[in-house]
Amino acid sequence: MKNFTLAVRVLLKNKFYSLLNILGLAVGLAVAVIIFLFVQSDMSFDKQHDNYAQIYRVESNFMVGEKDDKYAFVSQFLPKGLKADYPEIENYVRFRSAGKVMVDLDGRKFYESNLFYADSSAFTMFDYELVSGDPETVLDEPNTVVLSENLSQKYFNTTDAIGKTLKTPIGQYKVTGIMADLPENVHMTFDGLMSYESLQTNKELLKQQEQQGGLWSPTDFAYLLLPKNYDPQTLKAKFPEFYEKHMAPIAKLINYDGVFEIELTNIADTHFNAQPPQFDYPTGNKTYTYAFTAIGLFILLLASINYMNLASARSTSRSKEVGIRKVMGSTKNALVTQFLSESIIIALVSLILAFGIVALLINGVGIGNLMGKTLVFDPISNLTMTFGALIITVFIGVVSGLYPAFYLSSIAPVKALKGINKSGPSSMNMRKALVAFQFFISIAVIISTLLMKDQIQFLNEKDLGFNKDNVVIVNMQDTAMSNRVDFVKAELAQSPGIVNVSDAIIVGGDTNLGNNLLGASKSLIRAQAGDSSTMDATFPVLFIGDDYAKTMQLKIVEGRDFDKNQPSDRTRGVLVNEALVKNMGWEQAIGKELGLPIPGIQPSKVIGVVKDFNAFSLHTKVEPMVIFHYDFNPFLKAQGALPSFLIHVSGNSLKETMGFIEQKFIELDPGHPFEYRFLDARAEELYREDARQSKLTGLLSYICIFISCLGLLGLASYSTSQRIKEIGVRKVLGASIFQLVYMIFRDVLVLIIVGLVISIPVSYYVIDQWLQEFAYQMPLVQTLVLSGLISGILSVLVAFLTVSYHSLKAASQNPIKALRYE
Repeated sequence: MKNFTLAVRVLLKNKFYSLLNILGLAVGLAVAVIIFLFVQSDMSFDKQHDNYAQIYRVESNFMVGEKDDKYAFVSQFLPKGLKADYPEIENYVRFRSAGKVMVDLDGRKFYESNLFYADSSAFTMFDYELVSGDPETVLDEPNTVVLSENLSQKYFNTTDAIGKTLKTPIGQYKVTGIMADLPENVHMTFDGLMSYESLQTNKELLKQQEQQGGLWSPTDFAYLLLPKNYDPQTLKAKFPEFYEKHMAPIAKLINYDGVFEIELTNIADTHFNAQPPQFDYPTGNKTYTYAFTAIGLFILLLASINYMNLASARSTSRSKEVGIRKVMGSTKNALVTQFLSESIIIALVSLILAFGIVALLINGVGIGNLMGKTLVFDPISNLTMTFGALIITVFIGVVSGLYPAFYLSSIAPVKALKGINKSGPSSMNMRKALVAFQFFISIAVIISTLLMKDQIQFLNEKDLGFNKDNVVIVNMQDTAMSNRVDFVKAELAQSPGIVNVSDAIIVGGDTNLGNNLLGASKSLIRAQAGDSSTMDATFPVLFIGDDYAKTMQLKIVEGRDFDKNQPSDRTRGVLVNEALVKNMGWEQAIGKELGLPIPGIQPSKVIGVVKDFNAFSLHTKVEPMVIFHYDFNPFLKAQGALPSFLIHVSGNSLKETMGFIEQKFIELDPGHPFEYRFLDARAEELYREDARQSKLTGLLSYICIFISCLGLLGLASYSTSQRIKEIGVRKVLGASIFQLVYMIFRDVLVLIIVGLVISIPVSYYVIDQWLQEFAYQMPLVQTLVLSGLISGILSVLVAFLTVSYHSLKAASQNPIKALRYE
């Protein structure tokens, strides 16, 4: 208690240094705790299931020649067939998106885009919390549904909606269960599960589809439950037998010259899949997680350096106190205990303040929204965080107190009382080195932030090869609209604010964007090569309507566009991009034949070549692409695929034009709510995660500078106080205030320059690695020079403002007071 009381007295006596010490360390600890919560959430994806180590997602892998296309989907028949042939598979679950489902609530209509069909085993394989309902049978019957608590409350104003009916155009679904809202750290999210049996009512048709190549049609997310400690590669090694037995006959029928394999990915690895399959849910990026962890550790290190620097610097002013204590009989052990106790107590005060800052930022400010996560701060239940923070804090307190504890306690009482134990050059050099290290970290983070922002801006401004601005996407909801597309286009063309109207089938709709901007699918294409032979390869495919090239402002570099006055164009014409022409080795593309290797569909002839454009995000390069009219493939309509309108509107009178479009669709399609999206907003989503990380890195860079300046402020005050007599002598000899301020700031300027020089190559390496994720990159060297210059100027300016207060105060005072100092 004596040590505690003394520590409080020391805090109150030196309020300025105590505030700097406590605030700097508290901010560092608070940032470290928040980043820990972020990383803890990221690293626990899909691990809330007790048997997560046994659950594997089955993925499709089509390999043709040198192309390797992976899909997150598999055929609906594959899991059942695998379980029948390989009894070691304990269970399976299939999930299929229901797309946009219109829910009728007493005449009011809403769209739900996050409902899935699922097998009844969903609640026995996965530990989804079922609030009410039997997990064994809740999805056994057709036309049954399990709703989340949120959806149940939305439609029935209660979380106990068992027995109620959800009315939709695809049927009436009886509510048989209520599930708790899914946590945020799950890879696949949904608001409700509809019984998969609802899709299985026509058994004869299903059997016919399976026999006619159903195993080759990926439609579902599928998960297998394997035995404990079972090596999934064992099952994968057995798959060729399954392929030869069930899939090879169809491959031979269509002359498929490729290989099909399955991939098995543990559910805990799906979120951080370095090479996610196509049409997967958005995945996390471990690079960002590691980067935040590193920045969090750096910030904590900066705060710790400040704390240690100020603690050791201020300790030299307490030498007389130590001398008196020794004369009065205090032992070395007692002094060591006292100084360590003081340091640990101050560090613990910082931890308490840090927890308060974290609670305020999460519960009050809502910093989780900026980070894209729902962070929960609960020190009682999250003992890993609490004890981790406590251990780190005590460690910092002990290390910070070691120097004053052992150095001061070893000073001879006579020297201590005479005050001849001033800090030596080695001690000052160590502090300078630590300050230089702080500025190295701060400047490196600032440069990285500026470079990340420049890359995001570069992506947003890059010419994609088509027009994405002011293009409105309106989905067709049923065949009543798709059967009168030309009439709807004519009605829309009445508005002077509408430039062009087209339509296209957007694969994946708005529910699963991935990196797919224009909604292209991937298909096996059989094409005539340059030497007149035929070859099979998998390419991105767009299915478009009339006037698509005009509406999207695609450039035809050879041949012509689809002509609505030539009916054969719709069924036998095809457009390709320049990349495909180059890939196929065509000298003359017009007239070349290509098509889908499906019996009954005749190959098409190339009628035009389109200039390369980016149908996917700029993380990937332009791929060879085939563009069909959607009337070319009768299977699309048979599978219920509906086009979406693409409306290019003028930038002038946008509000009035959107009002006209809404009113027109309400008139033409009164049975469905009007919904739309802008294509440029869809494009921004492709880089939303990159932009968020850039903002977060920017915020952390400000914190780095803030903590560095706190330390610099304290050390400037201490350094100035140590040179008061020197300042007085120089002023008497004629030195100006500017010369005195420069003399004090000069050492800091050198430290900033050292930090800048070291930070530039480090920042270059870090950002160069980050840029490898993008196929299109800004000119790094030129941008790095500018960012380094901006960071250097900013750091010098901030440091000068920080140091100038104490410098000006010391340089402006009466030299008589300075010379009488001590």
